[in-house]
Amino acid sequence: MAGPVAFLIPRPTDTEDAGGRTAIAASPSAEQAVRRERTDGEVEVRRDRDPDPSGPPSPATRIPERGAGTFEVAAAAPRGSQNGVTYRVEVEQGLPFNTADVARLVEETLSDQRGWATRHTLVRVDGHADLRIVLATPETADELCAPLDTGGRLSCRNGDDVVLNAWRWQFGAYGYAGDLRAYRRYVVNHETGHALGYPHVGCPGPGRLAPVMLQQTKGLAGCRPNPWPSRVDLVH
Repeated sequence: MAGPVAFLIPRPTDTEDAGGRTAIAASPSAEQAVRRERTDGEVEVRRDRDPDPSGPPSPATRIPERGAGTFEVAAAAPRGSQNGVTYRVEVEQGLPFNTADVARLVEETLSDQRGWATRHTLVRVDGHADLRIVLATPETADELCAPLDTGGRLSCRNGDDVVLNAWRWQFGAYGYAGDLRAYRRYVVNHETGHALGYPHVGCPGPGRLAPVMLQQTKGLAGCRPNPWPSRVDLVH
């Protein structure tokens, strides 16, 4: 089994139209535990009691705005066949998250039969991959998502990079305030969905489950939070 290695962050050169990536709203301060949802798209965030092992070790943990600029790659078990879409999980060094635990949650999410695995074969590797799923500090996420303006609080899909903002990974969003693990599954599925070719969709109606390709971090538009692809997602 290959051990973890560190990669220098490449400067992003993909200038793909921002409409193919997530635009999720920013909350101004990571120090304030709760903010109320507003009509302009800003969202409430809460410190969560989620037991997810990749979560913050304590409510006082802070996410650095800038990290080391290198990533640790999560080791993956050797596989005889790598047919399908391969992906590699990386965590920026200096973040308070265990790389193996982050990779485990990502892999569980992408192999779950409630998710994209019903239509796509997604295989985690630690070498060359079709997709790079990166958990990054806010400033690094901004660099990797450019030219999209992610404002230090947004996640995105930029070309073959699925970029998860570490601030969101820790603090989540209003609709998932009681379930940080579910929010993390949502953002993994949403951004990977873009990489698989799925566009944004709207809420199908008040009280219904939100499609995973709804921009749920901005708000639920009357839907209920849902981290998994729905029929509405799959018909697009």
